[in-house]
Amino acid sequence: MLHIDSLLLEAFYKENKNFFENARVQKIQQPTRREVVLQLRNNGETKKLYININPDFYHMCFLTQNSEERRNIEIPKQPPMFCMLLRKHMEGSRILKINKPEHERIIELIFENYNELGDRIEECLSIELMGKHSNIVLYNTDNNIILGCAHNIGAEKSKERELAGGLPYIYPPKQNKKNLLKTTYASFEKTVKKSNESIKKTLSSSFHCLSQYLSQEICESVNVNPEEISCELVTENIQKLFVALHEFMDNTEKNKYSVSDDYQTYSCLKKFEHTYPTVNELIDDYFSYNIEKRLILELKSKLKEKTNKELKKLKTTLDNQNKLLAKKEKTDLYRKKGELLTANSYKIKTGENSIILQDFETGQNIEIDLDETKNVIENAQRYFSLYNKGKKAYSVALEMSENTKSEINYYNQLLYDIEICSSYSDLKEISQELIPQDIPQKLKKEKKINITQTEIDGFSIYIGRNNKQNDYLYSKISSPDDIWFHVLNTPGSHIIVKKQNQTQNLSDDTILKIARLAKEYSTAKNSTKIPVVYTLRKYIKRPNNTKSGFVVYKNETEIVTD
Repeated sequence: MLHIDSLLLEAFYKENKNFFENARVQKIQQPTRREVVLQLRNNGETKKLYININPDFYHMCFLTQNSEERRNIEIPKQPPMFCMLLRKHMEGSRILKINKPEHERIIELIFENYNELGDRIEECLSIELMGKHSNIVLYNTDNNIILGCAHNIGAEKSKERELAGGLPYIYPPKQNKKNLLKTTYASFEKTVKKSNESIKKTLSSSFHCLSQYLSQEICESVNVNPEEISCELVTENIQKLFVALHEFMDNTEKNKYSVSDDYQTYSCLKKFEHTYPTVNELIDDYFSYNIEKRLILELKSKLKEKTNKELKKLKTTLDNQNKLLAKKEKTDLYRKKGELLTANSYKIKTGENSIILQDFETGQNIEIDLDETKNVIENAQRYFSLYNKGKKAYSVALEMSENTKSEINYYNQLLYDIEICSSYSDLKEISQELIPQDIPQKLKKEKKINITQTEIDGFSIYIGRNNKQNDYLYSKISSPDDIWFHVLNTPGSHIIVKKQNQTQNLSDDTILKIARLAKEYSTAKNSTKIPVVYTLRKYIKRPNNTKSGFVVYKNETEIVTD
């Protein structure tokens, strides 16, 4: 995991120093308690400075439109108090200079402001990127009195450094570390030899600017085991490390930062192929990827929990409806008893409490309970009445059970859509469908729907990865003579094959390839012998008052894929 160490922050500072100086603060926003966005303009260019002090993702960088969307930055209607404070002191002001204290993970933006008397004063926004101690502090440079913090630190949280409005601003306590470039070999060897920790921990805890990951990387570059106990290192390896560390520290400005393909690790020694032309691009891309990944996991968990909860309720409802349907046999018996009483009315005397009659269809004897106070016709009518009530209840239960099954299929489809989602924007579409949000009509904006697209044998293939995309395929993208594919009776993606003209046909081999694609985008992708149906787009229809993504079809052809 990439961490903002002093070296990386120093590189960002040097890279962007010229833009910061004399930049005008145009707008200030605070999406969450741990995020602040400053819109800056300088030299005819406008940039958004993003500051995140979340202990898991503490960093600062200039945003692109894509990375802003990946971070899901949403501005609240009511700005927090700290945002209001920043707007009061910083909005419209000019940044005079930017500082980075030596060996510290702190960036200071010093800007000019005017007090109530109209006197020019200087104030400082201190951005501290120090893991769980990260913070944003606004203070007056004349008397170092804090005006406000992103979050206050009281005596109960820290005995060494309190941060709150009205208190003096002081730097974090100095670390008992040495400057490697000013350290002699004899002193370096003595430090290594007296430590009983691993060499990577020793380097990190003894010298400025060396994180454990960076220490490990440098050790590996000279074939030294980073987990080896420091005091057990042979002299040759200590010498190699000393030279490698000095070379690295001397050439930090020339190093190109890079990350692994899975964005889990980064390198200062060109260890990976994925390099960036600027430090800002590295920080922005790396953290936007990991923040989006975290957001996706959290939202997926929330949506799955809600979907499974709805499914559980629906399955309980279906069980109860099936119990009502199971009473159909008893309902038919009421009809039969009524018919037998009517057919044998001449044999039955009023006042009897039961009678045994032979079923003229099966030949079996059936005992029928009678109401002694009623005659035979009234008893027959009572059974016909029970039959009609049961018949009506069965009809209602049958219709309700079909609706419940449709609901269950819908939520099973949602579960599949949630599982295959790989972008936060697609997951938000499902979230809006599952958890409708009350948004005033005038504030609703139609966002562009991104459809997954591929090509098979020269045909353009469109894949709907959620119900909103499936509806968009049906209503906007497809034409009547295009071909629609879907796995039979299984949650999966709707697939549309675009035809250039009415006469263009798909070969059997192409149909099989597309059917396999439909299987791949379904819950049956790991199964064998799966049926897939396909038909012309003009033969599918979405009935009125049905859930999003639901369609009925006709004139279909079925193909079985392996």
